Amino acid sequence: MFTAKLYGQQIAQDTIINALRGHLQNANSPKALVMSFHGTPGTGKNYVTQMIAKALYKKGVESQYYHFFNGRIDFPLQQKVDEYKEELQKIVSDALKQCERSLFVFDEVDKMPEGLLNVLVPFLDYNTFHKSSKHSKSVYQNKAIFIFLSNTGSTQIVQHLAGLWEKGKKREDTRLQDFEKLIADGAFSEKGGFHQSDTILTSVIDHYVPFLPLEEVHVRKCLARAFSERSVTPKEDMIEEALSHLTFGPEPYNLYSMAGCKRIEQKVASIVYRKQLEHRINN
Repeated sequence: MFTAKLYGQQIAQDTIINALRGHLQNANSPKALVMSFHGTPGTGKNYVTQMIAKALYKKGVESQYYHFFNGRIDFPLQQKVDEYKEELQKIVSDALKQCERSLFVFDEVDKMPEGLLNVLVPFLDYNTFHKSSKHSKSVYQNKAIFIFLSNTGSTQIVQHLAGLWEKGKKREDTRLQDFEKLIADGAFSEKGGFHQSDTILTSVIDHYVPFLPLEEVHVRKCLARAFSERSVTPKEDMIEEALSHLTFGPEPYNLYSMAGCKRIEQKVASIVYRKQLEHRINN
């Protein structure tokens, strides 16, 4: 589904594919599928959600059944949380009336007002339908998919992975169980939309999916792809120049790119343009 551009994320890949297949193959799913993606920037969280939308709908993220919310943009003010709750409940209810296979994605959950996500719990729990009022139509939500994207828990992921590395455990040998509890605990205690949230307390999130920090070997694959998409076969000095713009951490080993592959596209574009300009001048 999304293996072509997803590097170093075997746990996330296996967890998500199995969860989606299990959910979609069950005509009588007992509840909506709820996944929460956690990790440092540039590790593939948004990319995966776009690929899921593409797999579900002919128009992908342009589909009317794909609903995207950004915590920083759509819900900027804590003092308006009650107003946001009312709006969000209506949006979700109306969307599910239109299509019970709707996909809801909440990006930058860590930038959302605390308490907002509590309004979603009735849609996420083991109820076969939800009524927003006694006059409203029953809304079946057990076939829907909800995905939360967040940087919360990423510090714990990085520290734990580095700790396993120190003990000689290979990245490929890590498992979902190595990260799920520390992600949930981290998200619950950190400031933002998940802080003390009922979505965590009521156990309605089915999978806490770790997106592990990227090592240099993974970043090099991102760079090779970025150059290739511009029909350029990069020389080693071009790769090294692009890598020099990235920050690796944490100390003392500096194993992981702190921004993943997030800043790569523009760096590569700049290098390619400069090289082409130099070539024209020299010829």
